[in-house]
Amino acid sequence: MAIQANRSDLLDRDPSYFETDKAAVEAIIQAAVNVELFTIPLYMVSLYSIQGVHQVTGNKSDLYQGRLWPGLAPSFGKGAWGNIPENEKAFNTIFSVFVEEMLHLQLASNLATIVGVTPQFTMLSPEADNYAWQCYGPEKTLIPYILDFKDCYEPYSNIRVKIDALTLEHNELFLAIEEPEEIADKRIRKEERHKYFPTAPFQDWTPGTPLPLFGTIGQMYQCLWDYLDITYQDQDGNVSTLWEKMYIPSALQRDLFNAVSISHPYREYQDMPTEVEGWLPEKAKDLVFKLISAITDQGEGNGIKRVLRATNSKMLTAVQTQYQASDVALKADYPSYTDAGEPAPSTHAFARYNNGKQDHYERFQEIAKDLESGKIVTWNNWRTDQQDRWTAEDLKGPGYDQNKYNLPSAEKVAAALNRLANPTNPDGTPDLEKQAANYKQFCQIATGAIAGITSVLNDYWKNSTVGFPYPSMGGSGDRLMMCWAVFGKLPDLSVGVQPRVPGTLYHACQGMDLNADSPDSADATCGSPEVYHNCRGSNSCKAEGGCGFVQEVGQSKTCSTSVKSAQAGLGKFHDCSATSHSLEGGCGLPPAAYSAPADNLCKSFGGCAVPISASQIYPEFVNTGGQKDVGAMELNDFVGPDHSTQKLPGQVIFQAGDFVYDIAWEAYKKVLASRDSEAPEPVQPQPSDIRLAFPPST
Repeated sequence: MAIQANRSDLLDRDPSYFETDKAAVEAIIQAAVNVELFTIPLYMVSLYSIQGVHQVTGNKSDLYQGRLWPGLAPSFGKGAWGNIPENEKAFNTIFSVFVEEMLHLQLASNLATIVGVTPQFTMLSPEADNYAWQCYGPEKTLIPYILDFKDCYEPYSNIRVKIDALTLEHNELFLAIEEPEEIADKRIRKEERHKYFPTAPFQDWTPGTPLPLFGTIGQMYQCLWDYLDITYQDQDGNVSTLWEKMYIPSALQRDLFNAVSISHPYREYQDMPTEVEGWLPEKAKDLVFKLISAITDQGEGNGIKRVLRATNSKMLTAVQTQYQASDVALKADYPSYTDAGEPAPSTHAFARYNNGKQDHYERFQEIAKDLESGKIVTWNNWRTDQQDRWTAEDLKGPGYDQNKYNLPSAEKVAAALNRLANPTNPDGTPDLEKQAANYKQFCQIATGAIAGITSVLNDYWKNSTVGFPYPSMGGSGDRLMMCWAVFGKLPDLSVGVQPRVPGTLYHACQGMDLNADSPDSADATCGSPEVYHNCRGSNSCKAEGGCGFVQEVGQSKTCSTSVKSAQAGLGKFHDCSATSHSLEGGCGLPPAAYSAPADNLCKSFGGCAVPISASQIYPEFVNTGGQKDVGAMELNDFVGPDHSTQKLPGQVIFQAGDFVYDIAWEAYKKVLASRDSEAPEPVQPQPSDIRLAFPPST
């Protein structure tokens, strides 16, 4: 149980401390956002280090029938397609923790806005450092705000805060992050304990100075709660709490987990609130308590004070039912399908619900058992005795020969994976310089994918028109995993993305540079490295739309796995200044049905993913006129030094089953032809290795 402050320190506090106490709450709540965010790349990198393959499926979609792609996905843990059952079990477990950490980040952010704090999501990976994550590393010893391992007894003093493959040693870091106070206290050397487990109000703390180290995440939240409990009495005898003074009932609250839509029909947490707004102060405060307890109960297995719970013989406790996701809801919200597009039992629900009864500390204890047995295989330990690790058979599933689409063959994809890892010179000798460049590119893609998310989140909790980049979260997993699968090395998130040059028009994919003075020098293999991102909503400027989850022109929120039909907005103009890159300012959207990949009008209006997978195909859809599987895309050119938008006559017609890159290239050709109809038509390049290797977006 987290340590609670002495009630006498919280009651009848001198009002002169109000500004200091308010500043403490603001600092703690931003620290909570940082801590929750800090765990996500850590867990993701280890999650996607686990070796295995998966299918890309969809409702009534057989686009990728018989194809397997590098990387695991939630499963039933039965060793499908030759996967190791223990690998699948470990993946399910960490996946369930990762999703709950996303929930905790949402809850902490909602707590922030309700007390007047706009949460920031790039403090640990600032834009000034090109979004590089410097809080992880082989010499780092600090869990931000929580614990410095240098203050611990051996062997805990040897733990390093780094990203790594899933190993028994690395799992100790995860246990330390999620550990209860009783365990953490025993790890800290006696002479260093004075630094830890503060109680509210903090002694001798002043605004602008560092917060004390909390020892556990639970104690951080306990301090937040205790601060909100502080009461003041004014000269007229009126009593109010710090909570009442800071509470903003109309503050923007955001929700991904309990939001209801056609594709997400049920609240995932039927007995747990995920937002606080519009309630009277006492009711709202009670909801805040429940939100905080949900975070600590799911994590270390202990709620903050006021939660009554049963314990087992090892102090660990099952997560209370009210803080567990509903199995029925998860199955409806996250349906699964076969690779022929037929309904199948939900693997997402299986992974989350079956693990959700245990807190995070318990789950990592379970993983430790399989790590000790040596049954878990990670990419860095997979086929290390051979140069070309990938074979075509690795990527062929049942029904491979039944696929009716002209996808790149498994042989081509396997060869591309091997060439990326081990490029050669014309004489057949290893090209070590190219190998290093390939690895750096994959690291930049991984960092850029996460930066695309965190930079959007900076706006998400302050602007209600900004959509949550949920598909980007899934796409970022592909980017992290592919680095592991290709090189057997971790995606180094300390490698920042290339900085943008103001006023520059960047391009989305292989060969499609719309800059008037440089189409011949367009990148022959990929998009501009300055704009690596993984889904619509996380792109940030014109001409950066990628894989082509196309959408109604004027739409800028979360995309789905199906093509959107354009209904609202035809014949109208929309102001997208609230979500446009600073280069554009406002940009009135002209009437059109769909936005073309690599030719999008401005921020978040294009398709998804840089680079575009060579296997990405448009699924079935119904267009605005009710016609099935045929649609039209608008064309735009970006002219002059400010790249102002010029709508072009004509359209690009596309159909279900078309390859997204082909449609993007068609749009690219039409834009160039509008500039100079006499110029020779550019030749569409053969898919580069990186486009062959990357799986289609899901």
